[in-house]
Amino acid sequence: MRTTELTDFGLGLRIDGFEPGSHSPRMLRTLLWEYGVLHLTGFPRDPAEFSGLARWFGEPETVFPAEHRAPGHPEVRLQTNVRGLGANAGGQYWHADGSFAPTRSLVTLLTCDEAPQEEGETLFADLRAGYADLPEELRAEVSGLNGGFPCRQIAEQDMRRATAMRTVVLSEEERRRKLAELTDFVRPLVATHHATGREVLVLNEHWLRDVPGRSPADGRRLLGLLYGTVTRPANVYRHRWAVGDVLVWDNTSVLHKAVPAAPGRRKITRRITSAAPQPVPQPLPLPVSEPLPVSEPALPLAP
Repeated sequence: MRTTELTDFGLGLRIDGFEPGSHSPRMLRTLLWEYGVLHLTGFPRDPAEFSGLARWFGEPETVFPAEHRAPGHPEVRLQTNVRGLGANAGGQYWHADGSFAPTRSLVTLLTCDEAPQEEGETLFADLRAGYADLPEELRAEVSGLNGGFPCRQIAEQDMRRATAMRTVVLSEEERRRKLAELTDFVRPLVATHHATGREVLVLNEHWLRDVPGRSPADGRRLLGLLYGTVTRPANVYRHRWAVGDVLVWDNTSVLHKAVPAAPGRRKITRRITSAAPQPVPQPLPLPVSEPLPVSEPALPLAP
């Protein structure tokens, strides 16, 4: 096994020739918590091995809606830019997977089956470096604030829009059942990583909408400063996909964002998210607020 750091600022590690039987889950988890993103090369193409690797980090989550699941694997989300095949969108905004739930998806695994020859990269921004880079006064200010995640409202908008645009088929019963699982909540804008103890920012351009206690304008100003710091080029790793790549990332430590493939270029990937194996503190309920402004279109329960 040979390792290579992907950046000069501590984000990302490539592990060449990774074989699950030759390495321990504890070792891989330790590397993930340290580097935030792991790029595994030489990983077996067997879907069962891919799902088995996800279990090193927690219990794989079932994909919703069902039409986005890889055949025979309800925990695997098929993501493509091929119309009518799987989920036809990746999050083209800065986000951490599973932010619509009080207990976030801990780890995401993504493998590439068909790589575009042009564009189609995935970008990663370091939430740890972003917090450390904040000016001292801003760091002190944000450490005592919460972010508002009106997830039930957003999900209802997203599902109705996706159904109307015919990007997904959902029955009214499926829609109601999924909405019943969701809630609106607030979450601190600064968290402590469960394994390393490092402080990290908590951000998501789709699900995080305001800062309770601040005016809408002041909340937008503050969030803009945070995104501007976290996603500046000095804190970002850009991954260019090759067939067979496996990326594993820590949703507590990094944000990610998909870049669309160039017109006419196909991209097909498979994704698994794993939930945290241990209980985590639950966010507080979000007070009832005014209707949300319309945001960019998203598939139901986009990351």
